Amino acid sequence: MDARCQTDDKKVMRQQISLLCDNDFFLFNGEDGYYTNGLFLRYDRVSAKPSTHLVKKIFSYELGQMIYNAHSSHILPNANNGINLPGGIEQIDRPIAGYLYGKFSMTLFYNEPQMLSFGVSVGTTGQNSLGQDVQQFWHNVIGVKGYWNWVWAYQVKNEVSMNVHTTYAKSLIDREKNSRFQITPVSQATLGTAFINLSQSVLFQFGKLRSMSSSSYWLSRIGTSNILEHGGIEWFLYYKPEVGYQLYNATIQGGLFNTDKGPILSDVSPFVFSHEIGVRFSSLRYCVGYSVSFRSKEAKSQFSNESFASIFLSYRFR
Repeated sequence: MDARCQTDDKKVMRQQISLLCDNDFFLFNGEDGYYTNGLFLRYDRVSAKPSTHLVKKIFSYELGQMIYNAHSSHILPNANNGINLPGGIEQIDRPIAGYLYGKFSMTLFYNEPQMLSFGVSVGTTGQNSLGQDVQQFWHNVIGVKGYWNWVWAYQVKNEVSMNVHTTYAKSLIDREKNSRFQITPVSQATLGTAFINLSQSVLFQFGKLRSMSSSSYWLSRIGTSNILEHGGIEWFLYYKPEVGYQLYNATIQGGLFNTDKGPILSDVSPFVFSHEIGVRFSSLRYCVGYSVSFRSKEAKSQFSNESFASIFLSYRFR
């Protein structure tokens, strides 16, 4: 009996490292613009002693960066470029910006299939966000050179910011009656000096599903109990439509307290609509995922809507 428990304990995964990369390059359609790259590294660990009314408590630490450009990588600094490509700063339809941040959050999973997350982040726009440096490095890796370099002279200015974040979600279908299909409304809010926004989405999942408190989608497959609860294969397809309302976005309007916010700015589009379609596969230790997102204009100055794809990887360990 003791030996069996000891073996099971070796398979209990209490920690997790995740990497999410967003990029329009992953659509493989030749487009390059707007939200052009996002990179997020996250570490999660489960609390050893959650409260009696909780199934699980997870502490998370995240480092992330987002990069925003104009509508196309093929615009050149001068309109008279001689090769029939559009050019000039009038083609910078979305403010140029990077946003670099660090975030701490705590996620609570309750006895009912619901979760509540609180977080605080500190970040920066401008040159301190390293947006230009990372984009130039990435373009060198994939063999794209020269196009984007000049637009960074027009990026929004440096400003350090702080934001608080919250997410609430509750599954609507009893998993004991249906473990193949789930509907989960998700409410999110951010309040701070870089972003002020609200969003409401609905997550539709189909596949071999696990409960919210042990699902790869919610990054909750880590735990303190044995393999019988948290092991096994999980896979699912999902669709997530969302409507958001934004009051402030420093990557579009510049720093909230800056007098000189930047040379090219825009008003935000108050309502932003998005659709995300994806798939995830998870084993005991590993998870991989791919998704495609379509989003309406975040800035009123944008010429068109935007799209990008995401690759997700995670590794769980003791």
